[in-house]
Amino acid sequence: MPIKTKAALLEAKNQPLTVKEISLNPPKDREVLVKVEMAGLCRSDLNAIVGHTRYDMPLVLGHEGAGTVVDIGPNVKSLKKGDRVVLSWAAFCGDCFFCNKGLTHQCHTVAWPRGKGLLPDWTTRFSDNGKEVFHFNGVSSFSEYTVVYETGCVPIGNDISFDVASVVGCSVVTGIGAVYNTANVPEGATSLVVGGGNVGLSIIQALKIKGAGVIIAVDPNKEKWHAIAEAGADIVLPEISMDEINKATGGFGVDYAFDGVATEETLNQSLAAVRRAGTVVMVGSPHPLAKYALSPIEFHLEKKIIGSLYGSSNPGRDIPRLLDFYRNGQLKLDGFTTASFSLDDINNAIKALEDSGGKYTITF
Repeated sequence: MPIKTKAALLEAKNQPLTVKEISLNPPKDREVLVKVEMAGLCRSDLNAIVGHTRYDMPLVLGHEGAGTVVDIGPNVKSLKKGDRVVLSWAAFCGDCFFCNKGLTHQCHTVAWPRGKGLLPDWTTRFSDNGKEVFHFNGVSSFSEYTVVYETGCVPIGNDISFDVASVVGCSVVTGIGAVYNTANVPEGATSLVVGGGNVGLSIIQALKIKGAGVIIAVDPNKEKWHAIAEAGADIVLPEISMDEINKATGGFGVDYAFDGVATEETLNQSLAAVRRAGTVVMVGSPHPLAKYALSPIEFHLEKKIIGSLYGSSNPGRDIPRLLDFYRNGQLKLDGFTTASFSLDDINNAIKALEDSGGKYTITF
């Protein structure tokens, strides 16, 4: 039998979300029903609102969060009722072409229906007076209850607060995974980090844990500089400066540049900033229709650009690892949240994000 859940719906692009009660069907094969305790709000949700993603509507937004498993469907083996979990949009089937190569973050069995606002069986669990309502990134955490695929839930201990758990499922695992999985940065390597949001702060902290050398961070918002320096950046700049980069690296350029902005300008500047045979890691998400012009001479010098989707992460492997970093004091996650809003007040949270950036949570 369906249950009722209050949820925030995007019914048309560039419109405020509608908070209303809708229906939610029970979990099916390898799915679980989660009571959402806290959800994260960040720019990926804004991208959906302005139409940079191609989801059908109405759509229940929210792509990260944490909660409690209250029911399980058939064939669920890794979770049980009562488990406290982090929600991750990078769920995977475990037995497709990509999963069998260890690339679970590229799983097409889950990704293809997820891109249409559906769960892996190509259907939705949400409805409003008989009309389909779609899932956002397979999570839809802006709802009191949600149904997610089993591998999109990672159990956590009672020692991890929902305040921390609600923000690690996307930005933090993406940043740490970019350093550990995508680039596998060696000890002593010099790095440039473009963008000082939660992804950038996570990249900087991962570099410190890895024992990296000089870390140069770039963000035009000087209000972020204190947090960026606290995360471990040795030099903080308002823009990419080759003079400063050359001064810090003996004129060679950095070994790695992590571009969390991913515009044509920042990507070209990052290419210029890395040394010969250096690597640019594109962590940010470009507009899906963007076309960039890049200088071929940079590639002749054996410089590389590599993409990093979700930090090349497997949530079941990487979220527990980063929570261990948090437990032992290597990773600072307390204070990542700028402010918290109720679900009924979600449009004010969205406005705050648009106006001043930061990281916000929605509480239930």
